[in-house]
Amino acid sequence: MGTVNWITWINWVFECPKDYSACWWKNYTINERYVNWEKRATYKSTWDRVVFGWDKEIKPFLFQTDKINKDRENDIWEGFANHPLLLKDWIPQTKFYHELGLIDYKMKSKWTRNFICSNKSWEKIFFWLIYNTDIDNLAIILKDFWCYNAINLDAGYSTAFIYNWKYIIWPKREILDWVFIVPKNIDTKKIELQAKNIIKNILIKIEKSSNSKKIKSLKNLNIKLNSISTNIYKNNQTKVFEEKSWKRIQVWTKTKINNIKTIEQIYLINILREYTNWLIDIYSEIPEYKYIKKLDLKVKINTNIEIWE
Repeated sequence: MGTVNWITWINWVFECPKDYSACWWKNYTINERYVNWEKRATYKSTWDRVVFGWDKEIKPFLFQTDKINKDRENDIWEGFANHPLLLKDWIPQTKFYHELGLIDYKMKSKWTRNFICSNKSWEKIFFWLIYNTDIDNLAIILKDFWCYNAINLDAGYSTAFIYNWKYIIWPKREILDWVFIVPKNIDTKKIELQAKNIIKNILIKIEKSSNSKKIKSLKNLNIKLNSISTNIYKNNQTKVFEEKSWKRIQVWTKTKINNIKTIEQIYLINILREYTNWLIDIYSEIPEYKYIKKLDLKVKINTNIEIWE
C-alpha cells in the first residue's frame, strides 16, 4: 500500500484463517472480487453473497446473481462480495439470512462490527466499525447514519482499521484482504519525508542523553502532538441534534475537515506519533550501561535502517 499513497484502510471480506482447524491450518480468503472489470472468484456465484461494487465513475451499486441488479455485472469496475447484506434501500435484510441458517453464533453475539455502505444518492461510500453490537442491530444502527445500502465485512479477531495513518484497532491475526483510500490532492510521500526529517533532528538532539531521558523527551513530544490533534478536531466539530418529544437532544458530534493543509497536518501528527511510539519501545528494551557506548550506536543503526532507508 505504501507504493500507492494510501491513508486509510479496513479489513475486507471473510477469510479462513490458519488458526481454524476447518481451514486446514492454511490462510485463504472466501472471496469473490472484481478488479478492472475482471471477475476473480473462489465462489462460482453470489448466491448468499452480495457484491458491493462501483462503476468506472466510482458510483456504487449492489449486485447479486439473479436477484439484485442482475443485468449490471458488466458494469462492476471494482467490487467484492460478502454476507450478510445489511441494508437494501434502507430496509434491514438480515432476517433472510436467519432463514437460510447463515447467521452463526458469532454474528448473533455482541462484537466489533465492520461495514461498507453507500448513501441514498449513490454518490458516497462509507466504511467504518461499530463496537459492541450484533449483526441485526448493526443494520438498525446504520439506518440512523448515512447508509442506504450496506453489507457486512469480516470482524472478530480479523477486525482492523487504520484512519489517517493511525491504528484505531489492531488485528489479532494476519489480514489477507483490505479496502483502502488513496487521496487525490495530498502527497503523502512528501509528508512522510517531512516526518522522518523531524524525527532525525530529534534523535540528533537527544543523542547524548540516557535512555530514560530519551524516553521522557519522546513522551513529552507525544503529549504535545496529542494536544495539537485534539484541538484540530475540536475546531472542526459540529453538534448533531435530534428532536426527542419536546426538546432537542444532542446525539453525536460530526467532524468534517475540508482544508487540505489541516488534513496534511493531521497526517504528519499521526506519522510522528507512530515513529515516537516505536522509538520509545526501542529505548525501553535496551538496558542502560553507562560505559558501553556500543548500545547507543546500535540504537542509531536500527533507527536509521527502519526510519530513513
